[in-house]
Amino acid sequence: MDRRDFFKTMLSTPVLAPFLLASSPSGKDEIFLIADGPEACLPRLLEKFGPERSLFGQSFFVSDAHPREKALFQALRTAGWIPASSPQNASLTISFRPLRHSAPPSFTFVRNGRIWDIRTDEYFSLWQNMNKNQAPSSCLTMASLQTRQSRRVPGNAAHIYRNGRLVEEFALKKDRIKTFRTSTGSITVRIESKKAFVPASSCRHKICCAVPPVSTAGDRIVCAPNHFLLEIQGPRSLDTIIG
Repeated sequence: MDRRDFFKTMLSTPVLAPFLLASSPSGKDEIFLIADGPEACLPRLLEKFGPERSLFGQSFFVSDAHPREKALFQALRTAGWIPASSPQNASLTISFRPLRHSAPPSFTFVRNGRIWDIRTDEYFSLWQNMNKNQAPSSCLTMASLQTRQSRRVPGNAAHIYRNGRLVEEFALKKDRIKTFRTSTGSITVRIESKKAFVPASSCRHKICCAVPPVSTAGDRIVCAPNHFLLEIQGPRSLDTIIG
């Protein structure tokens, strides 16, 4: 596989493709890593993530009962990171999502909602080594690096985007459910108790259906195969959830 094919493969991965959709800055730089043993390469990816790395500090928090939590703790502490008592006090937050179907080991960086081109000798070699020595994995590790101080606030509406264009707006104060047709099938959005979630989708991996209900300004649920984005609106846009 040459570099061009490598990049096409990375962009076609359901975890990565959502960021090709139009999006606003989320206030976080993110690493998305598919691997059964994320502790083997996450410290190296964090070390090389970019020139702004020194602004993030050295505190981390592991959430979502990550299956490799103990190994990640050990690897990050060895690399100089210090555990934080809560995600609000951490400059690095690590979360976990299980994939419904195993996918080849891979990783990508996202900066301000857009994919960062990683076609360098160093990253390409690391990706090759992962694919050579690791089997397909259903473990998605997401590492979010805080780039600016922010305050999370409740949202008041859910904006629905299809193919990067706004198609509907739902007020969170009113419960409702609606199914949207897409080029590859359909996706359903439900508003309940001032929270939005996706109960059903025609996509293969259905990561969007596994995402917990969202209600905070800036929270997002994205379905790449359906070219679909749900974003909670409010005073500020702060966070991103991938699906």
